[in-house]
Amino acid sequence: MWISRKNNMLILILVFGMNAAAQVGTDAAPSPEEQFSRIRMLTEADRLEEAEALAIALLEDQPGYDDVRIYLALIYGRQGEYATGLSLVGSVLNTHPGAEDALRARSSLLYWSEDWPALLAANSEALETMPGDSELLYKQAIAHFRMDNPDAALEILDLLLEDAPQDGQALQLKTQILASEPAPELFARYMFDHFRQPYNRRWHMVTLGGNYPIAPGTISPYFNMGHFISEGETFLSTTAFQLNADAYLDITPKNYLLLGYGIGTGTYLPKHRAAIHLWQALPAGWSVSAGARYFYFDQHYIFYALGVDKYLGNYWFDLKNYIFSKSYGISVSSYLTVRRYFENKYNYISATIGYGTSPDEPVTVVADLQRLNALSVRVEIMKQLSARTRFGAGVGYAYEEYREQLFRNRINVQAGFYYMLGAY
Repeated sequence: MWISRKNNMLILILVFGMNAAAQVGTDAAPSPEEQFSRIRMLTEADRLEEAEALAIALLEDQPGYDDVRIYLALIYGRQGEYATGLSLVGSVLNTHPGAEDALRARSSLLYWSEDWPALLAANSEALETMPGDSELLYKQAIAHFRMDNPDAALEILDLLLEDAPQDGQALQLKTQILASEPAPELFARYMFDHFRQPYNRRWHMVTLGGNYPIAPGTISPYFNMGHFISEGETFLSTTAFQLNADAYLDITPKNYLLLGYGIGTGTYLPKHRAAIHLWQALPAGWSVSAGARYFYFDQHYIFYALGVDKYLGNYWFDLKNYIFSKSYGISVSSYLTVRRYFENKYNYISATIGYGTSPDEPVTVVADLQRLNALSVRVEIMKQLSARTRFGAGVGYAYEEYREQLFRNRINVQAGFYYMLGAY
């Protein structure tokens, strides 16, 4: 009986001892797969230094673990150590030339480093192993675009979109390339302007025109057709016309010039309109500008304009001051615009606030030149709809003093559609 109890105690001690040893062994030495999972978790949590140290230790214990070696290369890449990462990937490709994970990792490292010639060569080699791979082809297109070869980039993107017409990143890149290439563009715009004091004014204006690239910049001819509607009148009761041409010219890498001229009927729209404005680019995204606007209705009107603007990341800040000589003396208006750009110059939202007597672009009616003061706000958006088309819209409000101590509310609504011509 005593012997049986003694044996049972020995068995229990052995069982507990084996379990404890197994538990200690598990805690002390997790499997390579568990360690790799830990490395990935640390990387996803952006704890890159810890992930790097653990991967190096694992490779010292398991030097043939190529998946960890490739992953460590990507960790180095995320820390900006591209050469070290490429060396690790190269060691895998030396022993396994067609390893797809290594080929993809090399492509990512070269893409992050923006080494476009090396990326083109590496991806061409990788595509022999993985023909038609969409991610490799997309990076090829980016490399061609960054190396000023948009035709090659568009050819690749068209192949991608033929297989996957809804490929979002390919569509976005194609739109960006087309937007950056000079191409003729047609546009149609509509504007409605309204106030009720001292009379009920409804002003509709349609603008048709185009933007045409030329060697030193862009020329923009356009035609305005305005309709003034007062109480009891039909849409075409009073019609005014104006033909204009504006040119935006690159004078030097740091100077560009606006020149504009227009002729009209003189009813509401001016008989003559002229504009000149010169910009001087400065360091750190700043520029200054100065110019003049001339209008002739039944007499001459001249505005002078001074401005300063600043690009700061995706934002553009523009302050314009308009100086106008009236019968009672000099008047000044100031307009501040803040614009937020998104994918490219054709995708933005902007807001403008202004205060003063003179309007910022008095082309709609001679009465604009006769108001005594105004506080105005305006919001505008521009959205690229496709590689060829974009849409813009805006709404504005002004609180105007049209006679001494007499005020009115004024609203302005605008919309426009733009269609890009070209080879693509």
